Amino acid sequence: MKGTSKTSNSKSGIKNHSAGKQKQNKTSGMRDKIKSSAAWKKFSSLSSTTKGAIAGALLFLVIGSISTAANQGVNLKINSSEQQQQKTSICDGKSITKDCQGEDGIEYVTYIYHEPVKEVTETINHPAEPAKTHVVHHEAVYGTRTVQECIESNIGNKGGCAKSRCRDGTYSGSTGRGTCSHHGGVAASGPFYITREERYVITPAWDETVVDEPAKEAWVETKVITPAKDG
Repeated sequence: MKGTSKTSNSKSGIKNHSAGKQKQNKTSGMRDKIKSSAAWKKFSSLSSTTKGAIAGALLFLVIGSISTAANQGVNLKINSSEQQQQKTSICDGKSITKDCQGEDGIEYVTYIYHEPVKEVTETINHPAEPAKTHVVHHEAVYGTRTVQECIESNIGNKGGCAKSRCRDGTYSGSTGRGTCSHHGGVAASGPFYITREERYVITPAWDETVVDEPAKEAWVETKVITPAKDG
């Protein structure tokens, strides 16, 4: 293993030496080309003052390029820092609403805070209302029954129930001697009754008040116009 390692180092040294010579030859060739160019000959013919001015201008341009590159690098770092800070910003739902982290530790693409909405209600007073009714008339209900009445006397003691019936068909209110003496004598002794059918009222006529809608007391209704919402 050690032998393999040394051989490897020796070969590497030879390669590096050869590459250095090639680089030096290229640099010498470029220098020769620049010196033989018309621009270099014209620059060589200038005075020392002019050469110094040109060198100063070139130096100024180089320094300016370096400064610009440095500023760009700083701006890149600042932008990168701002982006990183923006990603880790805490969502407040008002000024910071996108690509931020909530108080619960979750990262949100959009986080908007909505103010809670209070419930809006309307009070409606309902007055009392009387019952709504209508009247139904019921006719009387009748029945029939058998009634027994005594036959009144039309001779003798008039006006009372007859006690004797004379042979001529008259009724006398007396009995004993002389009864029906002028009417052919007594045919039969009473009392005497007749029967008849009589109509009578079972249920008299009456009016019924039917309630369609019961009466309502005054009451207050609270109507929700806008329901409450949490923020």
